[in-house]
Amino acid sequence: MNALPRSPALPHMPLMWLTLLALFMLPALLWMVGIPVPPLVPLEHMTAFHTATELFAVVVAIGVFAVAYHVRDRRRLMATLVLATAFLAVGLLDFLHLMTYPQMPDFITPNSSQQTIFFWLAARLVGALALLLYVALPLVPRSQGPAPRGMLAGALVLVALLAWVGLWHEQRIPALFIPGEGLTPFKIALEGVVVALHAATLVILLLRPQLMQRPGMPLVAAALMILMASEVFFTLYDNLSDGFFVLGHIYKVAAYALIYWAVFIESVRAPMAQLRAAHRDIELRQQRYEQLIDTAPDGVLVTDGGGTILMANRNLERLFGYPRRHLIGQPVENLIPERLREHHRSVRLQQGDNISERTMGQIPDLRGRRLDGTEFPVDISLNAFEDQGGRRITAFIRDITDRQRREARIQHQATHDSLTGLPNRWLLHDRLAQSIAHASRHEHRIAVMLLDLDHFKMINDTFGHHEGDELLREVAQRLKDAAGTDATIGRFGGDEFMILLPEITDELQVGERGQEILAQFDRPFHTGPTRQFSSSASLGIALFPQDARDANTLVRYADMAMYEAKRSGRNTYAFYSEHLDAQVRAEQQLQERLKHALEHDQLALHFQPLIDAHSGAVTAAEALLRWNDPELGAVPPSRFIPSAEANGLILPLGDWVIRRACQQLADWAQLDVDTSICINVSALQFRQPDLVSRLAAALKEAGASPEHLEIEVTETVAMADVALTREHLSGLKALGVRVSLDDFGTGYSSLAYLKSLPIDKIKIDRSFIAGIGHDRDAEMILRSVMGLGHSLHLKLVAEGVETAEQLAFLRREGCDLYQGWFYSPALSVEEFRATVHSQLDA
Repeated sequence: MNALPRSPALPHMPLMWLTLLALFMLPALLWMVGIPVPPLVPLEHMTAFHTATELFAVVVAIGVFAVAYHVRDRRRLMATLVLATAFLAVGLLDFLHLMTYPQMPDFITPNSSQQTIFFWLAARLVGALALLLYVALPLVPRSQGPAPRGMLAGALVLVALLAWVGLWHEQRIPALFIPGEGLTPFKIALEGVVVALHAATLVILLLRPQLMQRPGMPLVAAALMILMASEVFFTLYDNLSDGFFVLGHIYKVAAYALIYWAVFIESVRAPMAQLRAAHRDIELRQQRYEQLIDTAPDGVLVTDGGGTILMANRNLERLFGYPRRHLIGQPVENLIPERLREHHRSVRLQQGDNISERTMGQIPDLRGRRLDGTEFPVDISLNAFEDQGGRRITAFIRDITDRQRREARIQHQATHDSLTGLPNRWLLHDRLAQSIAHASRHEHRIAVMLLDLDHFKMINDTFGHHEGDELLREVAQRLKDAAGTDATIGRFGGDEFMILLPEITDELQVGERGQEILAQFDRPFHTGPTRQFSSSASLGIALFPQDARDANTLVRYADMAMYEAKRSGRNTYAFYSEHLDAQVRAEQQLQERLKHALEHDQLALHFQPLIDAHSGAVTAAEALLRWNDPELGAVPPSRFIPSAEANGLILPLGDWVIRRACQQLADWAQLDVDTSICINVSALQFRQPDLVSRLAAALKEAGASPEHLEIEVTETVAMADVALTREHLSGLKALGVRVSLDDFGTGYSSLAYLKSLPIDKIKIDRSFIAGIGHDRDAEMILRSVMGLGHSLHLKLVAEGVETAEQLAFLRREGCDLYQGWFYSPALSVEEFRATVHSQLDA
């Protein structure tokens, strides 16, 4: 059999009560081993003893009722009410038991042993059932139960009914005591029922650890054990002077005292302890709250509904310079600049108790005033709450001086060029839109000028970006000095500047201003103690409203005029005119036709052979895009490629070239044309993060071998973002695609950069090849470049080879491959395949 589970609540029973329980159980143990218990109270004192113990029991029972009934445990309301009203009945029945005791004067009717034992048993049964329900009620579904007064009335009705039976109908009750013989079996059996009820109550209590852990429950358990011993004693006595009769009463009194103490602990002491703990917790929370408020990064104050300061934290002292003791009791308007106090007071009084809560940032331009009179910008959040003193307002106040400075700096950085400090493109467009709106309302004219430095790229490439930046700063300062206070000067991008002139009179005035601006470039620019540059600029001008009525068109027309000034010899200005508009329409037509050609597959790839410089064999082909439009005819790449880069078509155009080249590789493989294809990648296409995955998808879709594909990227593009270049080139190499560096020699030509990049070939720019035979500097550069390539074990490709003299020089210097008109121009697919097959046949 499984043993009953041990209640974890037993260790919580105080040692004092365990010792007391052992002392009370000792006489019972003595009887069990056969040691007789002598009379403990002389017979002549028995009535007094009985009266004293029963009166004590009655008082305790009534005390249990008073405490439990009036101080109810809300968590166990039904159980507490049952115990309270039942013990009222127990007290009254014990009183009837006392008053009907045979040695007492007759009570209403003649006293008898039958009456007193009947009331005794009734009290014991009611008490036992009450304790059982007190412990077991939480086990049954919870309900509201009858009202407390109803239960009280029920207890009184029960006592009255039992009193009626015991006093006037005792003859109908089975015999409980027979003089000369002692207790009847019926009485002993009823005592056994009481013992059984107490035992069941004890078992239930011990099996409910959660209930047993409540403060008074160990006392209830001890009382139950004592009551069981008491009932056993009341089945063993033979006469009123018997020691067991005395022990039974003593045990009963002790058990009642324990029950009262348990109820008192449950209903009074435990709640009081919880209340004290709650007070301590509140005090601790208050301390933590004050510490938290004091350590808050913002100033915090609390006011009443009338605006009087009730509390302020340490940061508020630091923020405003007032000691806290001087703030308490003062109006909150003391922290506001004097010019705003009356307005704040009137708003506060107008809102009254309806002051709305708000978070930081809802109201701009709030100001605070320090003790020394200085003002500073603040942000405030408000929270309202109620306490016993009425409505309270908590204000969190933050000094936003540094934040406003940061925001102003960020705003300036967002709208101004970091290099020159001038308005940037975004702010220029905004100012232009505002000027157009103003000019439209007042019928004014405005001028938009775009200025571009002549040959700035050469300065940048020759002397480095640092010198170029210094030159741009000097240009910006001179433009500000020359344009006047009515003009807006900004850096439009790169080496371009915009000048916005509001309220002009005529073109002559604008031309004079343009000439004054260009005159600023007559003097050299000094970018250092010993460095100076002579530079010129080209200026384009568009006018509102005669040229255009919107900002974007005005800027575009000014840009067209600026390029017209460059075509006119630079260092001059040009106004927008209608013939420039015709050029724009031609450009728009070109863009539309190019988009149509891309959508309807009207483009084609031609292939220029790459020749082994020593064997003369065709080893590869460079894919070159060709376009023959039905309306425009043959359009050269030098015309449509820049247009595609300008309007965003360069990306779909580049994807088309990749897909078509991969498909051509697969087609040639089917026809046993063993050659590779080189593809040029534009700057914008190379900056795409998914370039490698796009290339891999095109190869997979076409079923082409990656070993026969070669990607060409210009040196300038590769060096613009070395980290991205290294990532892309590594991905291409992992895919099996070869990589060559195009136009080598026109950009960085750095050994360090070359060593860090996974490339297979370098292509020497045609500008160096053209100088062979008549330009010793070009030949010297070629020898250096080829020596650099050989030292890095890279193949060298010369492009633009047009003469036998050039080819002979390249062969002598160890060039590996070449391409150009000397061997063949770019060929169609059929022509290139025929060339390769004729070579194989030879």
